[in-house]
Amino acid sequence: MASSDEGTSSESDYQVFLSFRGPDTRIGFTDFLFHSLTDAGICVFRDDEELRVGERIDGSLWRAIDNSRIYIPIFSQTYASSQWCLRELVQIMANTSESEGKKQILPIFFDVEPDDVKLKTRLYQDALLEHEKNLNTEQVDAWRKVLIEVDAIKGWEVKKYKGYGDVIKLVVEEVVKKLKTKHRSVTEHLVGIDDRVMAVTELLDVDFGGVRLIGIHGMGGIGKTTLAKIVFNQLSSHFGKCCCFLEDVREKSSRTSGLVELQKKLLSEIGHPVGIQNIDEIDYGTKRIGEALRDKKIFIVLDDVANSEQVERLVGRSALYPGSRILITTRNKDALRIIRPNYQILEYEMEVMSSDCALELFSRHAFNGDSPSDDYKDLSREIISATGRLPLAIEVIGSFLFDKRQQIWKETLHKLGKAPHKDVFGKLKISYDALSHEEKQIFLDIACFFIGEHIMYAIYMWKDHHFFPDTGVDVLISMSLVKIKENKFWMHDQVRDLGREIIRRENPINPGERSRIWTTEEVINAIKTNEIKKNVQALNLDLRNEHEFFIRSEDIGRFQNLRYLKLNSGTFKGELANSLTNLSWIVWSNPPHLFFKPTITGLKNAIVLEFSENSSIDDSKLQSLIKVARRLKVLSIERCCSLKRSPDFSGCPNLERLNFTGCSNLRKISGSIGKLKSLIDLKIWRCGLKDLPEEIGNLVNLKHFSIKQCPLKKLPDSIWKLKSLCEFHLDNMSTISWELPSAIMLQNLEVLQIYSLSLKGRLPSAIGRLPFLRILCLFSTGISEVPETISTLPCLETLELSNCDAIQGLPTLPTSLNNLKVSSKSLRVIPDLSNLTNLVMLDLSDGYSQRQEGKTCFGDLRWIGMLSKLNKLHLTLLSIPAPFELASLSQLKELHLSGLDLRTLDQLPASLLYLRLSKFNSAVSLSSKSENLSRLNLSSCQVQEIQLNGLQLQNLTELQLMGSETLLRFGLSDMRKLKTVEVIDCPKLVEIQFAGVFESLKQLTLWICESLGRLAYMGDVESANELIIEEGRLILLSRVLNKLRRFNILGCPRILQIQVLDTSELLESIRVMQCRHLRSVCGLSNLKKPEIIFIWCCDELRVVEGLDELEFLKWLAIAECPSLEGFINVSTTKLLNDCSMDVCYGGKFARAKKTFSGSVQSYKNNMAREAHGSGCVSKRFFSLWRFT
Repeated sequence: MASSDEGTSSESDYQVFLSFRGPDTRIGFTDFLFHSLTDAGICVFRDDEELRVGERIDGSLWRAIDNSRIYIPIFSQTYASSQWCLRELVQIMANTSESEGKKQILPIFFDVEPDDVKLKTRLYQDALLEHEKNLNTEQVDAWRKVLIEVDAIKGWEVKKYKGYGDVIKLVVEEVVKKLKTKHRSVTEHLVGIDDRVMAVTELLDVDFGGVRLIGIHGMGGIGKTTLAKIVFNQLSSHFGKCCCFLEDVREKSSRTSGLVELQKKLLSEIGHPVGIQNIDEIDYGTKRIGEALRDKKIFIVLDDVANSEQVERLVGRSALYPGSRILITTRNKDALRIIRPNYQILEYEMEVMSSDCALELFSRHAFNGDSPSDDYKDLSREIISATGRLPLAIEVIGSFLFDKRQQIWKETLHKLGKAPHKDVFGKLKISYDALSHEEKQIFLDIACFFIGEHIMYAIYMWKDHHFFPDTGVDVLISMSLVKIKENKFWMHDQVRDLGREIIRRENPINPGERSRIWTTEEVINAIKTNEIKKNVQALNLDLRNEHEFFIRSEDIGRFQNLRYLKLNSGTFKGELANSLTNLSWIVWSNPPHLFFKPTITGLKNAIVLEFSENSSIDDSKLQSLIKVARRLKVLSIERCCSLKRSPDFSGCPNLERLNFTGCSNLRKISGSIGKLKSLIDLKIWRCGLKDLPEEIGNLVNLKHFSIKQCPLKKLPDSIWKLKSLCEFHLDNMSTISWELPSAIMLQNLEVLQIYSLSLKGRLPSAIGRLPFLRILCLFSTGISEVPETISTLPCLETLELSNCDAIQGLPTLPTSLNNLKVSSKSLRVIPDLSNLTNLVMLDLSDGYSQRQEGKTCFGDLRWIGMLSKLNKLHLTLLSIPAPFELASLSQLKELHLSGLDLRTLDQLPASLLYLRLSKFNSAVSLSSKSENLSRLNLSSCQVQEIQLNGLQLQNLTELQLMGSETLLRFGLSDMRKLKTVEVIDCPKLVEIQFAGVFESLKQLTLWICESLGRLAYMGDVESANELIIEEGRLILLSRVLNKLRRFNILGCPRILQIQVLDTSELLESIRVMQCRHLRSVCGLSNLKKPEIIFIWCCDELRVVEGLDELEFLKWLAIAECPSLEGFINVSTTKLLNDCSMDVCYGGKFARAKKTFSGSVQSYKNNMAREAHGSGCVSKRFFSLWRFT
C-alpha cells in the first residue's frame, strides 16, 4: 500500500506525487522534501514501494497519480531495479503527455547522473537487463523509452548543491509557482479591488485539504459584499453544485421565519432539497444543515452576518467535510468568534482604498471619467481625504457633485470636514441634507417600506402629496442613494440604515412620535398608547403572528395624518376606514372573516387601494368604495372570491390603473368602464368573464391592456380602435372561432401578443400600418396567412408564429427582425430569409411530427450562411439537407437540428457550446472544430450505432441519448471531461461501450432500455475481456468510472446482475427500479462512502450482497421485491443506527407484506420484539420516491 502522510487530503486533492525508491531516499531526503512541501500548503502523495503487497498497483495509488498535477520522480541508485517505480513512471508520463500542458514532471537526480537515467551508462542498463529475465521484452522496452523521455526534462542534480536544504528550497519554490492560480481580471466598472481578490483567494486556498473559515470584516459600505461576490464567482466552479451565496443575512434573519428561509435556501442550493418544506424551526434546520455539510466539500458565503449565532445556524454545529470553505462578510468582528475544532479561522480586514484608486472612483462619478479636470484636482483630493476613502461615501458624494458649481463643492468639503471619518452615518447624511424636503420624504419612504417593491404605486402617493416624484426619484438615483432594478426600488443597506436611523432619531424612545413605523413590535407599542399620533405618516402592520391581538378602529384613528397603511391579517373591531380620511394608499391582505364589517366610506382621499385575498370585499362594498373614492388613481383587486361583478366606475373618473386578478367569480365588467378617460393600464387575469363591454373602446388613454385565462366568447370590436394602446396581451380560453378585424387602428401599438386556439383566418393587411410595432407574437392560433404588408413594419424586432399550423408560407419579412420563430405543420416551402441579416435567434419548424401523410415541406437552407449574427438556431424540418454553410456562423452558441438529412453536415461552427440532434437517419460526423462543445443531446436517432470520441469532443460535460428506437450499440472513448451521461428509452440498445478512463464522469443514468444487457469496457483496462462476455451482468468498474457518484437504472429487464467491481471511493447513490428479471446486486461492500441505496419493483431480485457493510449509508429503500430473501442481519450489520430505512418486504408466499419506515435502530427494536406490520409501503416512502 501507499504511505501518504498528508493526513488532511482525500485522494482527489493531491497536487504533487513523489515517486522514489524507499531504501535509497525514504529516510532523509524524501522525508525532508515531503514535509517542506506540506508546510507550504501543498497536498503531497508520498508513495513507498517498499511497503507494498502484491504485484499490481492498487486503485488508490493509480488515482493518486491520475489526480496529481505535478510529479517528482527521485532517481537514485536502485530506482530502475524497482518494477513499481518503473510502472509508476510509465503512468506519470502518460498522464503528463495527455494533459495538454496542465501537468508537469520535475525530476530530481539524487545520487545518479542524468546520463545514468538516459541509459548511457551501465547503472540503469544492467537493471533493465535483469528485468528482461523475468518479464517480456515489450514491457521492458516501454520502461527504456520512458526513462529516456523523462531525462530530457530539466531537473535538479542534488550533488551540485551544498546540502539537501538548498535544493529542496528550490523545488518547493518551483512547485508553488506552478500551482499558483491565475486570477481573472475584474470588471472595468470596479476600481482597486484586484489585490483584495487575490488576498482573500489565497486565504481560502481551495487546494488545502482542511476546513477554513475566512472572515471579511470592516465598516459598512467599504465593499465587503462586492469583494465576496467576485471571489465566489471565481472559485465556485471548484465545488460544483455544492456552493451557495446567502445575501443580507442580517436583514433577512430579522424577519419572521427569516433564518429558517435562509436555511431552506442553503439546503436547496447545495443539492439537499428533500424535505426542506418540513423545516419550521431553526434548531431543526441547523440539524439538517449539519447532516448535509459533513459529507460534502462545500463553499458557502454568508453575506452581512450580524453575530456568531447566525453563522452556527447556517453552517451547522457538526464538523465540516475536508476541503470545505466558509466566507463571511460582517461589520461585527466578533461574529468570527466561533469555537470549532476542525475550523481554521482566518481574518481579512477591509481597508479603505488607496488615494489613487479613490480618486479614480470619485472621478468616475463626479466627472464621468478616470480623472478630475485641472481646475478641480485639488478640491477632488481634499474631498477624497475627507471621505476617508470609503467607497460608498466616495460614490454618493461624487454623484451629488456631478455637474455642480465649485461653490457647492467647497461647501460640501466644509461639511465633510466636520464629520468624523469613521462615522459612516454622518458622511452619508451629507447627501441626505442636500435633498429638498420632498426628496427627503421620498428617500425615507423607500428606506422604510419600499425596497424591493414596484415603483409605480408609490409614485402615485408621492404625487398626491406634491413630492414631485418624477424629478425626486431621478435625483436620488443620480446621487447613488437609490437604484431601480427591474422596475423595483433597490438601496444599499448602509443607505437604507441611514434613512431608518434618521427616523429613529426623531424620537429614540417613543415610536409613536416618529413619522414612520415599520416593525410590528413598535407598531403594536404605538397602538397601545391612547395619545394622538399626529407625526406618523406611514405604517406597516403585519399581524400574521399576533393572533391574540385585537385592534379597534379608534386605535388606528389616533394616527390622524396617515397617508400610507399596509395591513396584513389581524383582528379588527369597529369602522376602521372611517378613521382614515387622510389616507392616500391602503394595502389590505388576508383580513379575518369576523369582528370587522367595514363600510369603507371614509376613504374619500384614497389614491391607491390594494385588496388581496379579501373575502369581505363583495359587490356592494366595492361599489360603496368606488362611489366615495372619487380621487382614486389605482384600484387593484386580487383573489377576492366574493366579487361577482365590477362596480359602476362613474364615481372615480380619475382612475388610471385597474387590476382584477384571480377573482374567479367575477362574471361582468360594467359598461361604465368606458367613462374612465384617464385609464392607462387595464389588467384582467384568471377571472370568470365571458365577454367585455363595447364601451372599452372609449378608453381613449389606455396604453396597456392585458387579459389572460378568461373564457371570453368574443372581443368587442371597439378594442381595435384604441389609438393610445401600446401593448395588448390576450390569452383567450374560449373555443368559439373568431377573426381579427380587417381594420386595426392601433396607431401607437408596440406589442401584440395573442394566445388563442380559436383565432382563425388571415392576419389582416392592416397590420402593416402599425409603424411602432416591435413585438408580434401569435401562439397556437389558426391564422393561415401573413400579409405582404408585414415587410413595411420598420420597428419590428420579434416575430413569433408558434404552433400556427395553418400557415403554409411566409412573405418577405422586415430586415429589422432580431428574433424569429415559426412553427406550422402546414408549411410547404422553406422561406428564403437571407435578407434578415440582423437575426440573433431563429426557430423554424414544419411540424413534421404532427403533419398529415403526403404533405412535405420543400426548399433548402443555403441562405443560412448570410445570417452571421445568429446566436441560437433551431431547425425542425423533415428530410431537408443540413446546409454546410452552418460552419460559417461564427457567433452560433446553440444549435438544434431535428429531422434534417445530416449527410451534408460536414462541419460545425467552432463557437458551438450546445448541440441537439433529433430524428436523424445517418451517422453523425462531429468535426474537429467541436472542441468547445459542452452539451450534446441525441434524440430519436434512426441509426444502429453511435461512437463518440473525446479527441473531438474535448470539453463535453453533458450527454443525453434519448428515444432512439433502432440503436444497437453506443460507444464512448476518452471523454475526460464528461460529467453526466443519460441513456433513456432506447429499446434495442444491446450494449454501451466505454474505452479509456472517464475521470470526470459523476452520473450515469440508464432508463427504459429493454434490450440492454451489458456495459463493455474496451482498451487497456485490465480484465476487461472477462467483463463483456457474460450478457445480463452489468459491471460498474471503478477503475474506469473512478469519479462516478450516482448510478440510476430503470426498466432494463435483461439485466440479471448488477455488480460493483473494485473499491469505489466516490459512488454515493445507486437507484435500481423496475428491472423485473434482476436476480442479484453484488459488491456493495466495495462502496466506501455510500449515501443512498434505492431498489424498487424488481420481481426476481433475491440477493442484495454487502448491505450490512455500508457503515456510512444514510438511506436504504427497498420495496416491491417479492422474491428478496433478506437484506440485513440485525445482529451483525454495520449500518449506522440513525440510517433511514423505508422497506416493504416479504416473500411471494408470505401471508402479508411487511412494511417499515424509520431508523435502523427502530428496525432492530421491532425485530427484537417480533412486531410484524401489514399493508403497503408507507406514505413517507412514496413521497420520497415521487421526489426522486
